[in-house]
Amino acid sequence: MISMKRLFAGTLASAAILAFAACDGGGSAGGKTDLSKFPNWKDPDAAVYAFGDAETVTPYWQGNVIYNETVMLVDEGDGVARAALQYKPVRILSVRDYKYDTEFAQGTDYTVKGNLITRTEGSAMPYLTRENLRGNNVPEPYRKVASPSEMSNTERDFTMMGSAIYTEGTLIYGHQVAVSYVYDVKDLDRGLYPEYSTSGTPKLKQKLADGENVKIVITGDSVAEGCSSSSHFNRPPYMPNFMQLAVAELGRAYPSANIELDNRAKGGMTSDWGAAEAQVKGIIASAPDVVYIHFGINDLGQGSGPSVYIDNINALILGVQEALPDCEFVIIKAFTPNPAVYDSIQLEKYWARVDKSCGALSNTYCLDMYSMSAAMLEVKDYMDVTGNGINHLNDFTSRLYAMSIVASLVK
Repeated sequence: MISMKRLFAGTLASAAILAFAACDGGGSAGGKTDLSKFPNWKDPDAAVYAFGDAETVTPYWQGNVIYNETVMLVDEGDGVARAALQYKPVRILSVRDYKYDTEFAQGTDYTVKGNLITRTEGSAMPYLTRENLRGNNVPEPYRKVASPSEMSNTERDFTMMGSAIYTEGTLIYGHQVAVSYVYDVKDLDRGLYPEYSTSGTPKLKQKLADGENVKIVITGDSVAEGCSSSSHFNRPPYMPNFMQLAVAELGRAYPSANIELDNRAKGGMTSDWGAAEAQVKGIIASAPDVVYIHFGINDLGQGSGPSVYIDNINALILGVQEALPDCEFVIIKAFTPNPAVYDSIQLEKYWARVDKSCGALSNTYCLDMYSMSAAMLEVKDYMDVTGNGINHLNDFTSRLYAMSIVASLVK
């Protein structure tokens, strides 16, 4: 398994290649766990698999069950395919294919030891080899092409971006499986996850609590647009993008409020596009109560420095504030793109500038998906959590965004 620490020391693909991309522990003291911090905690022996609205977007760090965490079983060359879960399971509830409708049997299809899930010989569970993920000996019907411009079939074609495989097809998402399990909350680092009391946006929270009309705008790149969510490609399990998931849950949590979403994000865009006069005027015309901002990955891919990036973000915010002084802003520090391809050290410089802006600009706050993802990839492989191998979320990591927004806005 390739950890993020090892990959931080890896190589970068060229900026020209990358620019294309569009579309406190568990609260224990003296050995006892304070379960008041985990309102969705379930008796491990009584927990069962379910996957309705609540299981989709309820922050798992408020309980002790993770539903449909994705992993890709990979044979590193020893003839055994395995993957790492984020935490050591106390009890497995279900292991399913990417559609969630085929369930695999423990003992017959897989075994679990520690946090490792291992495919048994003759199992029906999908897997790939590390050589496959380097673009070698990839099974049919997949076809390797020289560049993204030659990818004529979304489900079949793939190309290599430096050392990483890129595709929007089943070569990645079709070889991931979804694992639901009970974990021990003592293994949880609560400091990585957003909480209502510390997430800011007090005006938005008050409007939601008072049942007022609320307008949410998001601007940004392909991740913010929702690319690689299964609904984007009209394929099972048809998961909406993270903003749609979050807004739907806010509607359930605040039934008296009328919540409207305006997603103005566009695949392939960078912060200079977001700060342009046309985009700022468009946001102002939408009259939002809050603007979520998700740029950085494409800026990094194009070689923009942290100063240029944050100057654009600040210009966007100040331009909107001039017309809408009560509007609140949430800058999202993005879930990490593939650290074998993107310069993680440079990206962290972007986020350090974001922290300064959130401390200096009025009504401006931060949602940190990066630290969460960096900790996750200390354990898991990037192929466990990606939708395209390079920089897009899959349904599980899209849900993490939705969970984080919900955790920040629902008490």
